Amino acid sequence: MPLSYPLFIAAYALSMVAGIFAALLLFVGWRDLWWRKALASAKYNLGYVVLLASLPLISRIESAFTSPEEATQEVIYTNWIFSISGNAIRILQDRLDYQILVDFSIVVYVWVFTFILYFTPILLLCLDDRVTIRRYSVAMLLNYAVLIPFYIFFPVTVTGFYADSGLTPLLYINTNWGRVVTSVDPLNNDFPSGHVSIVLTTMLVLGSAGWGRRGYVYFLAASVVGIVFAVLYLGVHWLADVFGGFVLAVGATMLASNEKVLMKIDRQVRKVSERLVGEEDSSEGPT
Repeated sequence: MPLSYPLFIAAYALSMVAGIFAALLLFVGWRDLWWRKALASAKYNLGYVVLLASLPLISRIESAFTSPEEATQEVIYTNWIFSISGNAIRILQDRLDYQILVDFSIVVYVWVFTFILYFTPILLLCLDDRVTIRRYSVAMLLNYAVLIPFYIFFPVTVTGFYADSGLTPLLYINTNWGRVVTSVDPLNNDFPSGHVSIVLTTMLVLGSAGWGRRGYVYFLAASVVGIVFAVLYLGVHWLADVFGGFVLAVGATMLASNEKVLMKIDRQVRKVSERLVGEEDSSEGPT
């Protein structure tokens, strides 16, 4: 008997908390897991913490920009993307019709993506890696700075709800998982793929940080592959969306590696941090 939606959400939230704690034990270790250090790092990086927490919420502002012409624009833009991508990805559903693969792909798309979104900044704070959290936060900001305008002014329908695609909306017809997604997704935020760009950006930023904890980077690399497959197989994204996500991730990572860009944004974030803390932070920042 399937769980009711409230029980499903409760189980989902508990599994996320448990997963984050278990991952901290795995990638940091109990002996190195100092909460006071993490809190001190969070205080120093409070501006970035607020930024990372607010970015996913900012994506909801697009509803305020809905216009009567949006439905027409969505049809036009979706037809254009379809003309580029065609129905090539339908082969995934035609030849890989296995329920276990559907369930696994849904978990990757929803749970693993959300886990990465929340766990990565927590991990960086626990490690007190101030240089990397700065680059990571700026890279995330650049991602959303591109994604939000595209989603507002370039609406593209998910592949599963586009009749000519021939795809079944495997994600959205799932009672509980589908409801989780549709509660926050208007189903026309397709180009570029935020799932792909955000996870790939995370992998690129952390992978270039010279970490000793390479295990998490390998997990991110596997997650990129899994999410690319999931967004295509489940009837969410077009091939063009995935390509756009790759381009955005590389561009955001490169800009976040530019010291001039970093310093300009960092100065503003530090001012916000000082105001939030209520006093100037005299500690030495990252170089």
